[in-house]
Formats: sequence, structure tokens, C-alpha cells
Amino acid sequence: MHADTTSRTELEIGAKLGAIIQNATARERLVANPAEVLAEVGINSDAAIFADTADLVHLIIPAEVDAARVAAGDEKYFEELGKAALGNCFYEDVPE
Repeated sequence: MHADTTSRTELEIGAKLGAIIQNATARERLVANPAEVLAEVGINSDAAIFADTADLVHLIIPAEVDAARVAAGDEKYFEELGKAALGNCFYEDVPE
């Protein structure tokens, strides 16, 4: 568990992004114009947006990994990494 706290602003931004990602039209707009949409929700960033499709899923590699927990074989940490890497996959239609 992270010792960091989440601010009200971060929660509000997360809720806005969640709503965008769950709406097909808004999601397409985010992919097409990421800087504009992110600015509208309060994020000024030049972040690249990669949208998963039925044929392509992006794996997110964390910027920092706790080497001590990896070396210790911490299964809970591996679960956390897996959720972070794949937890946001979205499918309008689930592939067969």
C-alpha cells in the first residue's frame, strides 16, 4: 500500500478521466486530441495516449519498480504491478 495520499483534485481528475474512458465518443476524442481533452479536465501534459483495441493491448511499464520487493518475491507487489499494467484495458466488444 502506498504511503502517499490522494488529493481531492486528483480524485476529481480521476473521476473525469474515468467518465471519458467509459464513453465511446469521449474516448475517441481523447485519443484524437489528448492535449485538448486533458487540459479540459485540469491536466496540462504532453502525454502520449495509447488506446487498447480488440486486437492490441498496451502493457504499461512503471517508471519505478521496488527492486527489494521484486527480489523478495513479494506476490502482493507482483499483483499490484499486474493491475497497474493491465488494469485499465477497455473493450467495447470483448474479443473472442
